[in-house]
Formats: sequence, C-alpha cells, structure tokens
Amino acid sequence: MFMPDFISLKWKLLLPLTLAMAAGTITLTWVNDTNLRHTVEQTRRDDALRNEALLRFLVQQNERQLLDAGSALADFLVIGSSSDALGLESAAFLQPYWDQLSLNQGFQSLRLYDADQQLIIGFGNAATSDEQIRSKLGKVLAEERPVSVLHCVQTCQFIGMVPVLHRGITIGAVVVSMDLSGLLSAFKQSSGRDLAIAIDEAATILLLTTTEPALISQFDSLDFTPYPQLERIESALSHSDKKTYEWQKLRPLAAAPNTPLFIARKDVTADEQAIERIFLSNLITGLGVFVLAELMLLLALIWFMRRMNRVSSCLPLLGQGNWQQVRQYLRIPDKSPRDEISVLKDAALALAGQLETLDTETRNQQNDLGKLVDTLSHERDFISGLLDTAQALILTQDQRGVIRMANHYSESLTGLTENQLVGQDYFEMMIAQQERQEWRARLLTHFSRDPAPLRFEAPLVTASGLRNITWVHSLIGQTSGSDPLILSVGLDLTELKSAQARASYLSDYDTLTGLYNRQGFQRRLTQILLAAQGGSLLLIDLDDFKAINDLAGHSAGDSVIQHMAERLRELKPEPRLAARLGGDEFALFFDLMPDASLLQTARLLCKGEQKQHIATACIGITTLQANGTGADTETLMGQADLALSQARSKGRSNWHLYNPKDGIRENLLDRTEQLALMTDALHNNRLELYLQPIIDVKSGQPAHYEALLRVHTADGRTLPPAPLIAAAEASGLIREIDLWVLQHVIELIALWPGLHLAANLSARSLDNPELPALLRKLLKEHRVDPQQLTLEITETAALNQLAHAEALLSGIKALGCKLALDDFGVGFSTFQYLKHLPVDFVKIDGSFIRTLDQSEDDQLFVKALVEAIHGYGKQAVAEYVENEAILKRVTALGIDFAQGYHFGRPQPVQAILGASPNQP
Repeated sequence: MFMPDFISLKWKLLLPLTLAMAAGTITLTWVNDTNLRHTVEQTRRDDALRNEALLRFLVQQNERQLLDAGSALADFLVIGSSSDALGLESAAFLQPYWDQLSLNQGFQSLRLYDADQQLIIGFGNAATSDEQIRSKLGKVLAEERPVSVLHCVQTCQFIGMVPVLHRGITIGAVVVSMDLSGLLSAFKQSSGRDLAIAIDEAATILLLTTTEPALISQFDSLDFTPYPQLERIESALSHSDKKTYEWQKLRPLAAAPNTPLFIARKDVTADEQAIERIFLSNLITGLGVFVLAELMLLLALIWFMRRMNRVSSCLPLLGQGNWQQVRQYLRIPDKSPRDEISVLKDAALALAGQLETLDTETRNQQNDLGKLVDTLSHERDFISGLLDTAQALILTQDQRGVIRMANHYSESLTGLTENQLVGQDYFEMMIAQQERQEWRARLLTHFSRDPAPLRFEAPLVTASGLRNITWVHSLIGQTSGSDPLILSVGLDLTELKSAQARASYLSDYDTLTGLYNRQGFQRRLTQILLAAQGGSLLLIDLDDFKAINDLAGHSAGDSVIQHMAERLRELKPEPRLAARLGGDEFALFFDLMPDASLLQTARLLCKGEQKQHIATACIGITTLQANGTGADTETLMGQADLALSQARSKGRSNWHLYNPKDGIRENLLDRTEQLALMTDALHNNRLELYLQPIIDVKSGQPAHYEALLRVHTADGRTLPPAPLIAAAEASGLIREIDLWVLQHVIELIALWPGLHLAANLSARSLDNPELPALLRKLLKEHRVDPQQLTLEITETAALNQLAHAEALLSGIKALGCKLALDDFGVGFSTFQYLKHLPVDFVKIDGSFIRTLDQSEDDQLFVKALVEAIHGYGKQAVAEYVENEAILKRVTALGIDFAQGYHFGRPQPVQAILGASPNQP
C-alpha cells in the first residue's frame, strides 16, 4: 500500500474530526427517531388501556339497559296477570311493549318462560337455545336474581334474564336480547376506531357485530386471518393497500371459557407518514449541520496552518544563525485571544535571542581562554607557595616509595633540601629504623587492594630529637593516564602528645592538692582489691566547710583543703592511697593495721587545729580482711559512706566504724525497695482512692469524706501505705503523688455533684509556691466549686515552716477551698499557732481519742483542745472513733465531727457512692 512521505497536519486533524462529527450526527438522528417512536408506542399502549376501559363501560351500560327493561316487563306481567301462573294472556299483554322495545331500543328478541323453563311465547329472532342459556335460565329461576350475559355462537348478543315474582313466588322468567350495534356505534363515536369480536383467541374467523354496511365492507375487504397474532401481541400495526392500521386486542370482560375478544382497528397511515417525515427532516438537518461544520473546520485549519507554517519556516534560519531575519519574519501582531501558536512564536523569538546571546558569549569565552591560562599559571605558583608555607610535611612518592616532591616544611624539619630529598627512599628518610620495615610492607601493598587513605603514626629522627608524626597517605592521579602517585601528609603531634600526657596525669590527680582524685583513687583501689589485699578505708568530710567558703571566701577554703592534704601526707603510718574525692571530702586507704592504731588515726583526723587552719571532720570507717571475698570498690565505698552518714548524725568531729549488724544498709535497701514499689505503682496507674466518711456529730450524717491513698502491686495485692508514703517523702516523690491525688479527687467531685471530699497534702507540697495556681487550674478545668474541696496538712509540717505555710495556705484559702489541720495536739505549745493558720477544721490526733472512754487525763486534755479550737473560731474533728462509748464522750465534749471505724472503714469509691450520675 502506497504511503506518502508527507501529509499536512491540516488533513491529519481534519480526518478524525470529520469521522467524529459524522458518527455524532448519525447517532443523534438515530436517538431522536428512537425516542419519537418510543413515545408514539407508549401513547398507543395508553390508548389501548383507555379503549378497554371505554369498552368495559359500554358493555356494562348495555347489560344494565337489558336488565332494566326485563325488570320493567316482569313488573307489568305481575300487575296485569289475574292468576298465579303465566299464560297466553300474559303474552297478549307483552305484544305492545315488544313493538316499542324493538323499534326504540333495538331489541332483537323477547321470550317468556314459565317456572319449568317452558317457553310460553317469543317475539323477534331469538338466539339459538343451547346448554349455556338453559343453565343460566335455571340459575335465575332458582336464585330469583336477574342475570345478563354476552352470548356468542355465530353472532354475538346481549341477553338479559329477569325472574317474574308473584306474591313472593317465582312464576317464570323474561328473557330479552339485543345485538351489539349500539355498543359498536358508541365505541366508534368515542374512540374513532372500528370494532370486531373474535369468538376464540386462536380462531381464524372474525365475527362482525355491526349494522353499519360501510364498516362491514371495510372488514370484509381484509383477510381476517388473525393479524397480528392475537395470542401474543396486545397492540400491533399492519400494512395493506398503502395504508397502515393499528390493531388492539381488548379484554373488557372477566377471563372465562369462551369469553369473546374485542378487536379494535384504526387507520394510522397519516401518523406513520408524519414520523417518517420527521426522521427525514432530522437526517437532512444533521447532514446540513455536518457539512457546515466541516466547512468551518476546514477554514479554521487553513487559518491555523498558515500561522503554523509561518513559525515552522523560520526555524531553519535559527540553525543558520540568521537571528535578525528570524525576528523580522516573526514580528507580526497577534490577534486576541492568544493561543499555542502565539506562545510558540514567542518561544522562537526568545530562542533566537538566547542563541544570539550564547553565540556572543562563546566568542567572549574564546577571548577569555587565553587570559585563563595565564591565571592558572599564577594559581600554580600560588599553590606552590601555599605548600611551602603549610605547617605540615607534604610529600609525593611513587608506588616504590621514591620521593618525587617535598615542601619547605619537610626541608626545615629534616634539615635536608628538596634536591636532597627527591629521589630518596621515603621510609629511609621519614620513618625511624625500628618501624621502617613494617610500614613499608603495609603502605606499598595497601593501595593495590583498597583506594581509601591509609593513616598511621611513626617517629621521625631529627637533629633536635624524635618527633611524633601522624601520616595520611592518599592515592592521586589515577585518571590522568600515567602511574598514580601517593600523597603523604604528615602532622607533627609532639606537643599534642605532651599535652595528652599532662591531661592523663590530671585525669587521675587533683590539681589543688596533688592527691588522687576520685577516678584515680577508685581505679587503684580496684587493683588492690583484685589482689585480695586487706586494709581499711576512711572517708573524711570536713565540718562547716561551706560556711568557711561563704564567710572567708574561696581562697580561705582552698587553703583549708591544702592544709588538710598536707596533714594526710604526714600521717604515720603512711596511707597507701590518699585522695581528694571532691569538695571537702577526702579518702584514705591503709594496709592492714591494728584496730587501736586505726582508731587513733581516726580520732586525730577528727580534731582540727585552728593555728594550722585545719578544720574538724567526720569520718566513716570500714575494714576488709585479707583474702576477703565478694568485696569490690563500690561495696567498700558504700559501706564507708554509710558509716560517714552515721558519724554526721552524731554531730561535729565524730567517727563511726561500719558494722553489718547495725542494719543501716538493710534499712536503706528496704526504703529503696519501698520507693521502687511506689514509683512503679504511680507510673503504671496502680494507685487508688478509698473514701472514709466524716460524720456530723449532731445530725449523725456524713458531712464529707476523706480520700485515702491505697497502693496495689502488679499481682493485685494492696500494700500498707505508711512505709510507702514515708519513702516517697524522703525521696521527694511525694510531690508527684500529691498532684495525682489532687487531680483524681477533683475529678471525683466533678463526677458526683454535691460530693465534698478532703485530701491530704505532704510537707513537701508546702514548699511548692505554684500549688495555688495549679489548684486554680484544676478546679477551673473540671468546673468544680472550691467549697467542695478540703485540703489537710499535718500540724508538724505547718509548724516547721510556719511563715511559708501561712502564706501558701492563705493563697489556697483565697481560692475558696477549705483547710484542715491534721494530727493536732501532739505538741501542746502549738495552741498559739491556731490564730496564724487560716484553717477551717482542726483534727485532734487519734492518740488522744482512742482511749477517751477510759482515760480521764485524755478527757481533760481533749476538752482543753476543743475549747482552744472553738475559741479560735475553728471546728473540731475527732479521729479514731471506734466504738459507741468513744462517740458518747466525743459528743459530750462538744466535738463537731467524728471519723473512725465505728462509722465505717475506708472503702473503694464505687462501694460507697455507687455509679456516677454523670457517667453515660
């Protein structure tokens, strides 16, 4: 197949667009015709339904007419009869009525039957009597009810049967009939359609029941073999003698055997011709639009391609360098709106400008190239000068170790000129003899398998002695085509090594005293212990050294430290190790010595000497027997530190010898374990609040509840809270626990409206100046009334820092919260502090309440406490009310509130309050 070398873009665009428009035109025409025919078909279906309803109405109307006439005749017969039976006299009576019915109503026949279905008389042409008619007649006589029926054998008639009743007894029946001419005429007038009846849906003969000769001739001229097939199609078209007929099969009567079908026909030739004209009109219109669109598209493409050709024809000029000609050719005004051709034209103009600029720059670069060669020559000289001024040995050598270049620093360090170095063996000139052979083998084989730089240190023999040089060797010139060289750069680290040695000394020794520091002391003590050598360790802590620094200055403090160090050096026997561990703390380690000598040395060190500026000290002592097992530096230092703590607890200038039987370490470990349990429970949400009621003594009802902390282990056990709280207070963890309690107490109040709770604050929380602000934030966040929250602090915590506690509690009181002073009465002298603390409740310590029913002294003391509390305007709360007898004493003494096991033990929140009303 021949394929041209060039096809214009115009035709490449026109052909697919033409095909697309042709397909669209054909599709649109077909869719319009299909929609029109669908609409006509739907209209015909709707018309068939209306015709069937019309026919049903006409049939019912004719049947009512027959029955009405039959009923009237039956009434006349009864009135005119003189006996209880019908006879010939009844027939004579009917003659005038029959003539009137036949002429005016179009009745075909009138028959009169007696009660035994015997024909008495008949008028007109009656339908052939058959079994169906006799059955209907017997039913009418038996049931005494009129019946109408459309009966078709060779022709179709409406038949009406009406019973004749005389004195409540059926004496006969009147049977009247009429043809379908009235029905056909009425249907023709209403629907404009011809009507025929088919006796059987599958029959091949159609029976006409019409009296209009013109209609008979129309049906007679057709082939009445069923067309279309009546048993399959409700409405169809047929073509005959250049005419088109629409056929409708109607079923106005209830489905039953031998029920006739009605066939309606209408001439729709004009409608079909109108549809064909519309189709042709749409097709011609579509073709016209298609041709017009093709012409407009062709004109647009011609105009488009003219502009495109103008731009494309100037592109070869760009390759020829005719920039000015390109600009003149393309400098034509654009018409709005702009399009891609306009953008392409602008791009061609921009490209022309850029190419012209590049051409100019290329010529300028050629002119600059000569200048660049001169500049590179100067730079080479500059690099050579830079190499000569660099404070590093810079050499190049080949892969046999022959020196090819050396800088000025290499000359000055070795005392040889470059000419003396070039051509010499690098390892002979730069590496000391004892390491020369090793590094030669490594360096000359390294780059054959690994291109990465090689680093090593080696001594260099110079006229001034050995120098420590670190070398970095790199391979250069691999891509130049010639044999690569090795660039060797050496840095003189002699001074750095000296500084490192000094730093190493300082890392083990104290600069102020010259003794070992902590790190050096522990390292050497570890070595002694590994040799299983016994001895004694003393930890020394100077008394009031901070006061010396604060009052006399750091120079005086340094002088005290130095005099103490001199004293340690002068000790007899001399210690094996002496160290300043930091600050005012020293350590001594002696070899095994008699206990008397050890204790005498300790007593001497405890005593100060004012004239010699030696301060007093506390000393912790621990001993280790020779061949002792299980001892390490950490253990020994820990024992001495525990002993030092015990010595400090005795006061100034004291010593203590560690004894495992004291239980100090076990107590510390137990507290550490308690703290670990408390920390684990806090961080893993195993803390829980229990509630205990505080009862209003007068009403006997709970005034509020105290929230008490309970701690659970991972396996579900509940731990005693007292030792855990003590450990938390000692470590400072109690602040986090107080915060947890405050948050959860406020959340409980938010969940149970009207609930009043009391929560305990530790002494550590009184040191927190941010507590009021934090409390305000929590109350606002949970929308809790501050009056529902009571905070309890112990009397001891408040009195230990009265001024600070008074300010902090005043801030909390200003928020609207209530305050309670717990464990009151332990110190009788604290009565005066009640006026300084803004508390609402004072809780009398339980040690005075639990024996109130037995001890008169406690009764007198509690009475004095209550009077003092009420005197300062506070309310009294009695703790540990455990039975009815104590409650009576509490009531008699005028105490306001009571708390204890008599009213209830602490229980979980749900056990006391139940489900929260605010929970969904």
